[in-house]
Amino acid sequence: MVLNLKLIYKSKQKNRMLRTSPLGEVLIELSEIDSTNNYAMRLINEGMAEHGMTIRSDFQTTGKGQHGNSWQAEERKNLLFTTILDTKGFQLQDQFLLNAFACLSVADYLMTNADIRNVTIKWPNDIYAENKKIAGILIENIIRGSTWSHAIIGIGLNVNQTYFPDMHWATSMQLETGKTVKINLLMKELLKSMNIHFKKFQSNPLSLLPLYNALLYRITKEITFTRNHEMHQGVVMGVDTSGFLKISVDGTIKSFKHKEIELILG
Repeated sequence: MVLNLKLIYKSKQKNRMLRTSPLGEVLIELSEIDSTNNYAMRLINEGMAEHGMTIRSDFQTTGKGQHGNSWQAEERKNLLFTTILDTKGFQLQDQFLLNAFACLSVADYLMTNADIRNVTIKWPNDIYAENKKIAGILIENIIRGSTWSHAIIGIGLNVNQTYFPDMHWATSMQLETGKTVKINLLMKELLKSMNIHFKKFQSNPLSLLPLYNALLYRITKEITFTRNHEMHQGVVMGVDTSGFLKISVDGTIKSFKHKEIELILG
């Protein structure tokens, strides 16, 4: 149930999906919702979406993670939001590069604005501080025929939560810095980072890939992973434009798609 709705409109364009407004210029703030990604999807289906429209909620009752996993966060202690993108005219093969844009936006903010060290991107779209997850990204693409119509960018960033039951691998900005963060200010600063990186995606999507790989977890280092319940070791070589992770195993570079393998952290 939505307990409180604050709708902030700063743009009233007749053509609602023109890519002229900055991301976040139209902001919907909710106290509670099932999922900001679900809310965004409903707006698109009802023809009410604008490019860059952003939905933030204090709490999600059924927050969404990758492949149906849930995203758990304490009420009012974390940043939970979704941004709608008009992707008409972009190439379908650039879907992973859009993922790179989102990951780099969060990672750069944490390193530059929050001064959190050892930030990496765990393939394909989790953000880590050292060996602990600090943020997760879920992108849902809408493809109609051969047209990439919209992308829904869901971001969950652990901010002031300090206790993660049954999630020993999680951390937060407060745990990393020892400081309480003002979520409204954080939202504005992160949206600035997103706008910077989205312009890079618009002008040259391929330029994002080397930046993504430079922050990739365990890049050029040995990693242990499982495939079909069997343990393997190899050296992380990077990710290609399709989002396949390349690992050198016994001198042979092999490519793996998401969920084909599981990386063993540590």
